[in-house]
Order: sequence, then C-alpha cells, then structure tokens
Amino acid sequence: MAVTDQDHDQDNFSSISWTEHDPAVNAVAGQHGHHAGEASAARRSGRELDPHGLGSEKLECTVGSPLKENDGSKDAFISYLITTHVRIRDCAKQPRPSSFGAEEAILALDCNVPSPSSVRHKQLTWTCSTHQSTFQSFQKETTTVRRRFTDFVFLYKQLMRDYPATAVPPLPDKQRMEYVRGDRFGPDFTLRRAHSFQRFLTRLSLHPILRRAPILHSFLESPDWNATMRSRSARASLSTDPSNSSGVFDNFADTFINAFTKLHKPDRRFIEVKDKSDKLDEDLGNIEKIVARVVRREADLETDLKDLAEQFQKLIALEPGVEPEVHAFAASIQDTAAHLHTLRDVTDQDYLGSLRDMQAYSLSLKNLLRAREQKQLDYEQLTEYLNKSTAERDSLQSGYASSGAGSFIRAKIEDVRGVDHEQARRERQRKLELRVEELTNEVERARATSDMFDDEVVREVADFERIKRAEFKAQLGGLADAHVGFYGEVIDIWERYIKEMDQEGVAAA
Repeated sequence: MAVTDQDHDQDNFSSISWTEHDPAVNAVAGQHGHHAGEASAARRSGRELDPHGLGSEKLECTVGSPLKENDGSKDAFISYLITTHVRIRDCAKQPRPSSFGAEEAILALDCNVPSPSSVRHKQLTWTCSTHQSTFQSFQKETTTVRRRFTDFVFLYKQLMRDYPATAVPPLPDKQRMEYVRGDRFGPDFTLRRAHSFQRFLTRLSLHPILRRAPILHSFLESPDWNATMRSRSARASLSTDPSNSSGVFDNFADTFINAFTKLHKPDRRFIEVKDKSDKLDEDLGNIEKIVARVVRREADLETDLKDLAEQFQKLIALEPGVEPEVHAFAASIQDTAAHLHTLRDVTDQDYLGSLRDMQAYSLSLKNLLRAREQKQLDYEQLTEYLNKSTAERDSLQSGYASSGAGSFIRAKIEDVRGVDHEQARRERQRKLELRVEELTNEVERARATSDMFDDEVVREVADFERIKRAEFKAQLGGLADAHVGFYGEVIDIWERYIKEMDQEGVAAA
C-alpha cells in the first residue's frame, strides 16, 4: 500500500528537519546509554537493508477467537491464541518502492478478529496469528501459542526495561469498571481488547528495534512462556543490588527537583515535536467525541429500526390481506438493522478504540521526550556544578580568597581551632582539583548520553510517525470498507424487496 507525497506533506512530524549528532560517541555510562548504543547499532545495521531500518524480514500477526479459561472459578481469565507463520522471502529480487510503502512491501501485520466462538467447557478464545517472517530466531514456519493479559503486561514491562530509549507502544487499560460490572468476559469487552492487542503487535512489528527483540520472539513462539517469565524475573531479582535500596528515593528526589527546573538551552526540534503531539492529542480527542456520538446515534437508529419492524409485524393481524408484503417489508427492516449493528461494532470496537490507543501511544512518545529532557538537565546541572568548582579552584590558585559569608565563617573556625590557613587552603585546592577532574569526566559522559539519547529520540519520532501513518491508513480503510459494505448490503436488501413486490404485482395482475 503506497503513500503519495501529499500524505507526507500532511504529516505532523515529517516537516521537521533534524540535525544529526556525531554517531561516533560510544562511551556512555549506565543502563540507558548501554541500550541506546545497542539500539543505534541495530538501527544502523537495519538501515543498511532499507531506509526504514526494518530489514528484509517479514512478520505478520493475526489475533482472534477469545478463550475463557477456568470458567466457574475465581481464577477465570481470557487467553489469546497467537499463531506465528514463518516464511523466507527473497527480497533482493523484488523492486523496492520509493515511497512510504517500502515497509509494507517488506513487513506487514494483518490482524483479523473473528466473532467469539463457543468452545467446549464454555471457554472463549482469542487467536493471534503471526505470518511470514524471515527472522532466523524462529524455529518453525508455523507456531501457535496462547497468551493472557498478564503475559502481554510482562512483555511490555520487559521491553520498557530493555529498551528505555524507545517509545514502547502501550497496552490497553485494565478496564477495572468491567470487573466491577461483571462483564469482563462479554463479547463487547473481549473484542475491544482484541483489537487493542492487534494494534499493539502491529506497532511492535513495524518498529525497527522492538521487532527484533528476543523477548518478543519468545512471546510469539515459546511453548513454555511461564518458564521464560520465571527465569527473567529471577535474573532481575538477582541483579538487584540490596545496597542500592536508597536509589529509588534518590531518583525520586532528582525527579522532584528537576520537575521545577527548566532547561537552559531547550532544543527547538523537540519543542516542535511536543507541540505537534499536543495538537495531535487534541485533534484525536475531538474526533473521538464525534465518533462516540455517531456510535450512539447508530445504536439509537438500530433500536428504532427494530421497533419499526416489530410494529409492522403487528399490522399483519389487522390487515391479513397484505401479510406477504408487510412481512417482507419488516424482514427487510430487520436485515437493515442487523447490518447497521455490524457497522456500529466496527466503528465502536475497532475505529473508536484505535483513536484512544493512538492517544496512549502519543503519550508514550511524550514520556520519551521527558526522559530526554532529564538527560539534558543532568548534563546542564553537572556543567553548572563543574563551572562553580572550577571558578572556586581558580580563585584559590590565584591567592584570592572568597569574600562570602561561608569563607568568613570558615576562617573564624580555623582561627579558633588553630589551623594553618595556608595548609588548609592547599588541602581545599587539592580536593577541588580532584572534584574538577571527576566532574569533567562526568560531564563528558552526561554529554555523550544526552547526545545519543537525542539521536535515538529523533529516530523514534520518525518511527512513530511512520507507524502512525500506516495505522491511520489501515483504520480509515477498514472503516471505509465497513461503510461501503453496509450501504451495498442495504441496497441489495431493498432492491430485492422491490423486485419481489414487482413480481407479486405481476402475478396478481
């Protein structure tokens, strides 16, 4: 499915010109820098194969058939059947499109959700099928596994932990009100969640880094996923250092302080991204309200059509002479209401849910922008601290003591204690030299981390925009197909009714 140049012009983020940083910066301390470096390497290797960094692999997924397990017990839950089909494809012999359709020629994710089907033991199943992949990590051409909501949550948390420099697509909400009302196993809720899981897998498969994540491949293929979760949880608990228990409070304190600290040199690139993300959220919110109103009116129209058909059925007892005509007319109205119900389900469960999911995805991008600001704040604050320490060191070296209140009090205390002022000055100078040296190294590491994070965020914005564009096209195309199908069926219904009435009129004549 190709995208015209006009589609690119109407895009929210594509008009932003990015300034590339030096990609040779590799020495980055901490987990964020480590994964950012891995992501950069993966992106570079992927972009050698295609401009979007997707490579020659092809991955397709399908979600459907919700299954209710442990029915009748307090531990009842809904699982999702994931079928993965792997097929090697020779992309070198095929022409590569020059427009946005390149990633669709290389990778496609088709998610088809059938209606919930009754299975024995009164269970209800989701089916998620993944087709056509050249990933070497997949063991079979076709695999089928079953996953529940908590499995998706574990996958999401692992991706968030392993890839902090990426905007990981969010999962659908827990929907606690469904648990309160007791209809969390109803078809409306399960199908709505199925569509959200489809979009989640679609976004992962279209992301050049996340689609290659080993944990995602295990999620789609591993027959013993519970063991994988236990082993990863055990490794995470063992890697946690008890001596770093205060790190949570330190991070909280840093976050709290930085919340009231502004950047000295805000990057205009990311300001534009944030502004356009806010505009996107506002537009999605307005469209969501309109579509929700359309859904309510479609539901009201469906109810009115059913009531109208029922009232016409009652006319048969009063006018038995026109029973065939009235009965056919009422049946046509009933069929129209049934097709309208199908259209409403597509609009409500699929399209309306996609708008909310896109708002959540946009929030993930904003969170990544805030994380980038945190890196820049760390760099600026370390630089400011380094400048102060350097100025204090230079002041001591020049022989001029500071005239502040702190220096005056320190001098008086040294007099009381009988400390040699010259020796104390040399000791302070030595400590300042060590502090300046340490801060210089920290500033360099913070700068490298900030620059690499900037590069990753720039690529993430481009990936987000590409995924958003593909998702909007698919969702709008599905909504348009549903409307075309609805009106086509309605035309057939009433043309068939008119034809039947004409035939009866000719027969009566």
